[in-house]
Amino acid sequence: MRKKLFVFVTVIFVLLCGIPQAQAKHAPKRQKQETKIVKIRGNQAWVNTGLRIYPQDTVKIKASGKVYFNKEGQSGVSPNGWPVSSYSKSWPDNWNYCDDPEPGMNHAALIGNVGHPNFFIGRQHTFSGKNGTLYIGINDCTLNGMYKNSGQFIVTITVTRGAPIHR
Repeated sequence: MRKKLFVFVTVIFVLLCGIPQAQAKHAPKRQKQETKIVKIRGNQAWVNTGLRIYPQDTVKIKASGKVYFNKEGQSGVSPNGWPVSSYSKSWPDNWNYCDDPEPGMNHAALIGNVGHPNFFIGRQHTFSGKNGTLYIGINDCTLNGMYKNSGQFIVTITVTRGAPIHR
């Protein structure tokens, strides 16, 4: 009888000890997050963020700050940029001087690139499904030319590795 009781207790003990291990094997993987803060100066075209993005990553970008269309710090814009609809009327000399990298997007807005095509970031943007190095820039062709931009955007990039794809 003692032998049967010992075997019974041993079996129950082994089963109970094995349950947490079995549950751990089937528990969802914890997603790894990487956060980086990058300064995008008003006179820089593109900045390599140093972040390699994979299709299964979800990337959240938030930006703040101002870029000014001159070195005196006047006529500044947020990361959303100057609306395309009024840019040509408000800044005709700049409008006629050259084409922004993305003429259909707000002037001096924060834009991004992972491979191609470029995309609008503005104050915030979330994406996934892209593959390549993340570059961030300013949608302006006269960064150092006639108008010499100043100021900067502070950009916080959070990459969640292996997250579900959102499009």
